[in-house]
Amino acid sequence: MDDNLEGELEITADGVQRKRPYVKKFERPDSDEDVQDVTKLFNVQEAWRTLLSLPTCQKVMVTEPVQKKLKIQVGVNVTQEFPWKQVKFKELRDMLFENLENTTELFKIFKGFNPEHFILIGYCPTLTEGEEEPAEGDPFIFYVNSKDTRMAMGLIQNMEAFERWRMQRRLRKKPRRWVSQGTEDEMSIIVERFSDQPVDVEIQSVYPIQQPRHIAFSYRMTRDVRDGVVELLPKEDIKYDNVVKRRIAVAVQVAPACVNIEQQTNPTFPSNAWSQYLYEIDDNDLELDESEVEEEEGVQGRPGTAEPKPKVIPQMSSQMELLLATLDFNQIDCYRYDYQMITNRQVVHYTNPFLEEFICFANISKSDKRFVASCDWYPKLSGLVAVSYAFSTPVTVDLATHQTNFVQRAVLEPNPVLLWSFADNLNYKLEFEAPFEITKLSFCPFNGDILLGGCQNGQVVLWDLQGRCDHLEEEEYLTPAQAKYRTMIGEYLNWTLDIHEDVVVAPATISPLEHSPTGAITGIYWLSRHFYLNNFGKVFNDMDKRSNHNFFITCSFDGTVSFWNLDGESSKKEKEAQQRNKNLPKELTQNESPLRSKTIKPTYSISYNEPLTGIIADTSVFSINTPSPKFIYSSPNNYPISMVAKNPPELRQSLILSTYYGHIIRVEWQGMYSEAGSKEQVNASINFAMVHDGPVVAMSKNPFYPELFASIGRTVFALWKEDYHDSPIIWRKRPCDLTSVAWSETRPAVLYITRIDGILEAWDILARDDDAVLSEVLGGGIITAVTEHRPLLPNKILGIGDYNSSIRMVKLPHSFDTPLDNELEKLMKYVLRQITRKMNIRAWEQKYYELNKDIIEAKREAEEEARKEMEKQEREMLNPRKRNSEGDEEQVKVKSGATYSERMAKKFDELNLNRMMTILMSRKQMDPEKLARETALEKERLSYETAKKESHAKLLQTVEDDVATIRSRILPAEVQDMQRSEMIAERVKNEMGLAASYETVSAHAFKKLKKFPELKSIDYIELLERGLHRRQLLDQSLGGNTERLLWYKEKLQNGEISQCDFGVDLLYNNRKLTPKPKVQPVIEVDAPPPPEVTNVTEAQPEE
Repeated sequence: MDDNLEGELEITADGVQRKRPYVKKFERPDSDEDVQDVTKLFNVQEAWRTLLSLPTCQKVMVTEPVQKKLKIQVGVNVTQEFPWKQVKFKELRDMLFENLENTTELFKIFKGFNPEHFILIGYCPTLTEGEEEPAEGDPFIFYVNSKDTRMAMGLIQNMEAFERWRMQRRLRKKPRRWVSQGTEDEMSIIVERFSDQPVDVEIQSVYPIQQPRHIAFSYRMTRDVRDGVVELLPKEDIKYDNVVKRRIAVAVQVAPACVNIEQQTNPTFPSNAWSQYLYEIDDNDLELDESEVEEEEGVQGRPGTAEPKPKVIPQMSSQMELLLATLDFNQIDCYRYDYQMITNRQVVHYTNPFLEEFICFANISKSDKRFVASCDWYPKLSGLVAVSYAFSTPVTVDLATHQTNFVQRAVLEPNPVLLWSFADNLNYKLEFEAPFEITKLSFCPFNGDILLGGCQNGQVVLWDLQGRCDHLEEEEYLTPAQAKYRTMIGEYLNWTLDIHEDVVVAPATISPLEHSPTGAITGIYWLSRHFYLNNFGKVFNDMDKRSNHNFFITCSFDGTVSFWNLDGESSKKEKEAQQRNKNLPKELTQNESPLRSKTIKPTYSISYNEPLTGIIADTSVFSINTPSPKFIYSSPNNYPISMVAKNPPELRQSLILSTYYGHIIRVEWQGMYSEAGSKEQVNASINFAMVHDGPVVAMSKNPFYPELFASIGRTVFALWKEDYHDSPIIWRKRPCDLTSVAWSETRPAVLYITRIDGILEAWDILARDDDAVLSEVLGGGIITAVTEHRPLLPNKILGIGDYNSSIRMVKLPHSFDTPLDNELEKLMKYVLRQITRKMNIRAWEQKYYELNKDIIEAKREAEEEARKEMEKQEREMLNPRKRNSEGDEEQVKVKSGATYSERMAKKFDELNLNRMMTILMSRKQMDPEKLARETALEKERLSYETAKKESHAKLLQTVEDDVATIRSRILPAEVQDMQRSEMIAERVKNEMGLAASYETVSAHAFKKLKKFPELKSIDYIELLERGLHRRQLLDQSLGGNTERLLWYKEKLQNGEISQCDFGVDLLYNNRKLTPKPKVQPVIEVDAPPPPEVTNVTEAQPEE
């Protein structure tokens, strides 16, 4: 159609005028510049008008659920730019027509339409632009007639081609001819003004050298200022479709040609300032040297003068001063250290911190093949540490093939517990005897002479030092007579063993085995002195400042938490032993501990059903008081200190426990009302978030911020706050297993973590929380313990227990022992900020889940079904018999199905691939076996992901069919077939026309009945008896339920029916439980039977 006919009118068959259909075909122009009005090429509005005005165009409103089923969801499947889709008529009929008001009309229109054919449907939002309150759903249009559909498809293709051309026209920019705007008139540099030959002129001028102003430079080294580059990358699953606007750069379009003109400006005379101005010195400047000579001669000519005349300082001329200043400025002194003269500003110099080993304690004869199990510092003197050794700890790993005789080890092997001092690293100062391996040590902070040890079997051992640590460094001076006497006595006792009784400390008391836990003790914690518990588990706060209680808590591997009292009431037997000791001479009891006759046992115990490795409770944390620095440096190894307790305001009946199963939980105990057992079973009241990927082997409380604690489990370390259990403050995964954790005693934000590969990590939370600020390799084996020496002077010491059963002391860098300004407040703000951020994220996730609950649950169910399907396939693949049979079938199929040329081509490709891989490996200097080992897991993971995706895709392909099948079973749609109904009606009409009338059929039937010779009359009673007999025979042959009837008959014949209680029907009547009398039916023999009965009896033989 021509352009002048686009808006013309035409007259229809009904005599109505309307616009002609717009059926113009879009033709791409040869040049974009020649098009002034794009509507002349193709008019999109007229095309849409034609689409909406086609005779069979149907306009419907489709709701969002129906859109999802038909896969025409607005914004997902269809948009305003791409609104058209093809949908099967069967799906459109089953899902859309039943929700519309004009369903009957649509069925009539589509009568005889093939259900497998497709319907063209499109999204048309312009239909509801003028409506204030449109109906529910989005507007769509579709066509019924195939002719209209083909016409609509042609218009749609033209519109899409026109839109593509228009977008390309906007993005494409072609080069054009240069159009002058007058700028070449201003460019006078390139215009040659004269054509004369240039003349070489050399000009020499003398200018005084200007002394430049002093500029102070500063060095900014990379190691001093550590900047970082952060690369922001999007997620892998996000794909951006960028629209790039192309640009064609043409030289004449952007700027005119560039012309470079050079000029020789280098002078030929010398420019060295050292020698340039020497000829400027006049003869008058040399008078300075003559005056000095005359002065010296005059002094030598008068030797008798007592007071020489003062030396006159000569005055230099301005030219001489200028010369000296010039020479001083240009000279270079190779021996002058001018680094300090560069700048006056102080620059912060950053250095890499490192650990310096200070001392090492080891005694192989006592601790061979053992690990450092626990250590604790002596609370009254600095530089004293008690160390226990064990064959295994919760963090050590032993081979399954390693056979150990535990009975022989317990009987023959010693259980060393040694006390070491900084003053002597070769010899231990004290040895503590122990009946079993000691897994935990703790000095009493209120009485430094008491040392507690937790045994492998759950008992608690108490040692009393009796002030021995105060006399460790004292030397005994003997007179000659005393020395001679000791030598003589030693000769008499030469056959005895020297056991060094002054070094060995025997246990003062041990807890009874029947009252102790049954698992290894994993923690000892001290309560404040004004808290105490009774035997019923109730906590009390003693307000009397004069009373001091000594309660401590232990946790064990059998799940028991016990509360102990060192000052418990003594039994009658213990009091008698104390009274006997008082009557003995002082010389016999001076070396015997007053605690020897005391029995310690738990005051109260609670039990949990998992092995415990640590406790966080309202226990005391401690700091120290040290003497003056002058006193410390006079005796740097061992100087007196005192412990200062930081007590909590109250003791809650609640604990935070860490278990060997990887859980961190809060438990609460209620107490008991009887002393029987004194052991309460508790359950978890609050579960902390599961972030650890293995056993939680240690927990540590911050001494400055007691609400903050750290935990380590397998390869994950986490920071927690007691009152926030939904998520840790931070948690980080490390390259290998973690073994111990300890907070710094001087800086609130610093903690130390050790690893199984022998690396110590120091974390400064305020400096960086993504990685450790210091990682130091301390050996190639496991580190089992870490502890910090509390005193700050003369050096900050950190104790490391390693795999060689030695404990090494290392000096910490000064950055770890100097607190920052307001460091505790900054740490508290950091923790609060992290908690606020996590709570906001959690609230946002909850809100997002509520808004998209259906989608999330559907996705979760689909993932669960896919996972189950993958597990099923994995189980089938693991079945060797089935897998082998399938493999044989596939091999047979491949051998029989592939031709010779295909097999040879496949074999050649494999050989070529192996050759290329061999060349590549040799050039890259890689080992194929090592590469195969390292990539085996990755290949297995990729194959698993591929199989998972394929299975998921197959499941998604069959989802629609499954849903349609289930829908057809639950809600079968009855669609009336009009053609079949008409055919059946016509056939019934023909059959009724050919059939005989009722009168004819009945007369024919009566004739046949009269011909039967044995037709006899039968009465009603005989008919009933025959029916009853027939029913009995059918029940017996078919296996009917006759047991209840036989039971009733048997009871009725035996007269026992009155003894049976039938329940509800006899509750409200007064009839006795006796059988009812039989009622004989009254039969009138002479009376003729009714006609109905006669008809029945006559019809029975035919039946």
